[in-house]
Amino acid sequence: MTDTILKMKGITKRFPGVVALDHVDFELRRGEMHALVGENGAGKSTLMKVLGGVYPPDEGVIEINGKPTVIERPLDAIANKVGVIYQEFNLVPTLNVAENMFLGREKVRGLCHLCKSEMERRAGEAMAQLGVRDFNLRTKVKYMSVAMQQLVEIGKAVFDDIDILVMDEPTAVLTEKETEGLFRIVRRLKENGMSIIYISHRLEEVIALCDRMTILRDGQIVETIDNHNHDTEKDHIVSKMVGRELGNYFPPKSTVPGEEIALEVRHLTKKGMYSDVSFAARKGEILGISGLVGAGRSEIMKSIFGAIRPDSGEILLEGAPVTVKNPNQAKESGIALVPEDRKREGVVLGMSLRENICMASHDQLSRLGHIQKRKKDALAQKYIRDLQIRPADADRQIKNFSGGNQQKGVIAKWLATSPKVMILDEPTRGIDVGAKVEIYNIINQLAADGTAVIVVSSELLELLGICDRILVVNNGRISGEFDREHFSQDAIMQASFDMGGMEHERV
Repeated sequence: MTDTILKMKGITKRFPGVVALDHVDFELRRGEMHALVGENGAGKSTLMKVLGGVYPPDEGVIEINGKPTVIERPLDAIANKVGVIYQEFNLVPTLNVAENMFLGREKVRGLCHLCKSEMERRAGEAMAQLGVRDFNLRTKVKYMSVAMQQLVEIGKAVFDDIDILVMDEPTAVLTEKETEGLFRIVRRLKENGMSIIYISHRLEEVIALCDRMTILRDGQIVETIDNHNHDTEKDHIVSKMVGRELGNYFPPKSTVPGEEIALEVRHLTKKGMYSDVSFAARKGEILGISGLVGAGRSEIMKSIFGAIRPDSGEILLEGAPVTVKNPNQAKESGIALVPEDRKREGVVLGMSLRENICMASHDQLSRLGHIQKRKKDALAQKYIRDLQIRPADADRQIKNFSGGNQQKGVIAKWLATSPKVMILDEPTRGIDVGAKVEIYNIINQLAADGTAVIVVSSELLELLGICDRILVVNNGRISGEFDREHFSQDAIMQASFDMGGMEHERV
């Protein structure tokens, strides 16, 4: 037995018009945590889908424990003790924990009786190895938090007695507390001898957790870095990922907001979601919305956009009350929302990039009830060019673009409506650092053009880096307001955690 448990040699994967992986060599040692980093579209997830049996390689070989191994389907990966937890969980929402773990290999007594007690016992043993005890294994997955679903996925891997665990963006939708809990479990698995491949855009956690990291760019390996002292320079990683120096990570604004109010919200209330919310956003201002996940941030924004009907309160645009009973009325009034969940609420995955960009602009593209193809093509090409969407293929289905370019497509859709107020809910979640900087530049340009921009983000450093002012939402209420000259990470966090959501004085 050697120190290396996995070797992937010369792995090449082609899709129509794209070489996703170009003769990639990757190596994983026993008991190590090895990060895969790179921009969206660099090939990280594709490489792991080859390992997981989702895609067959066009060229190259895989060796596990020194032996050539053929992995043509996911069951082959499991048979070779490889478990993959993808960004989109592979769970059946209507089944409980034990049923998900035994899916396709149910314990049966006689011809048709499920041995539920045995299934639950063994599922409980797997979860106990993760430190999760006294948990109701009969709870259906659809009623669980994202963090618990993540644990069930890891539990399935432990149940399969795997030696290699792949985790693709495991903390993308977790709170800070949930992330800390996940880290404890991952470290325990590593201490028990499991080899882990960890994909994440959050470089801070990669540097803190991983022994080595391999950087991919454009389907090729750029560099593998030893990180045993956990002091790798973030700037070095970023420059290797994007192939250039990023300079200032948060581009400075070239303008300051004016005094004219674009949007005002007065005493907005929705029972069970938020209460007595009042604030204003000025033209040319970037207004940040901070707070813990579940505090009511997204619900407030969806109410402004007409997707949730408030029980009471008032919305004003440029000083005049507006009726916003649905998203179409919001759009007509000049309010746009880039939603938190782009795949479910932002794009139509089966449609082309062109169709997605033009989706909200049919009125301006139509003549006598017919959409004019020339105008539609011109509109799509304008935003593909302006937002540097890559590849610049308007006919390509948007599901085949990277997360960052999908997000640009959603932003383009709403930019095409010329909004007075642009709301962006978690605009950089799950995208790489290079695409983040590009989106920050788009936000800056919107503000420079006089648009009021509202950014909801769980990354406090992001809000501190790009916003003119930050509001904190706690327990459905505004609990703090901070101008840029008085930004304080500690004070903002305190306003997020204070019980009851009582208002802080403006600072």
